[in-house]
Amino acid sequence: MNRSAIALLALTLPLSAAAERLRVDALVFQNLAGGEERGSSPRRPDDPRAIGLDDTRGLAAAGITLLPETSSTLAAEWQALAAARNFKPLLRLSWMQENPGLQGGPALRIYLPNGDGISGLSGWLRLNKGRVEHLTANLEYVQAETVISKNNAALRAPQAYRLQERRTVGTQALHYLDSSRIGVLVRVTPAP
Repeated sequence: MNRSAIALLALTLPLSAAAERLRVDALVFQNLAGGEERGSSPRRPDDPRAIGLDDTRGLAAAGITLLPETSSTLAAEWQALAAARNFKPLLRLSWMQENPGLQGGPALRIYLPNGDGISGLSGWLRLNKGRVEHLTANLEYVQAETVISKNNAALRAPQAYRLQERRTVGTQALHYLDSSRIGVLVRVTPAP
């Protein structure tokens, strides 16, 4: 009986030692010189399993701890984007995640309105881990664009620009996901 218990313990130790904690630092920005791409109607991407950044219980249950913006390892990149003429930084987000799932794990819901009642960033980011880490981004930036009608009246029509991408993101390297108008810089690192 003792040998069986020892064998069972020996098998479960590597599983508990395999617990992994990863740190994710992400910057979301707008490309102001995004070419001639026309926007589409806003759809506000969502995942019903996404957890709001203000849902402390949901985040804790998912093994996610949000970190202060000031702790971002991408501070220099944020400053460079802020100083660049053709880019506008929108969101700086850092978090620790315990044991990211293989697929369909927790996503972080992003909602960042601009204050004009029309424009803003929404969507979600998700980190998954199998043999390698993957980041999935499903984001939409809605911008109010002035359109002149036939009677010369200026209308503010919302135009949405989307970024939908799933990317392998090896640890330590800086990765870039983008569409013509939205970009994400992300770095995933092992955390102690």
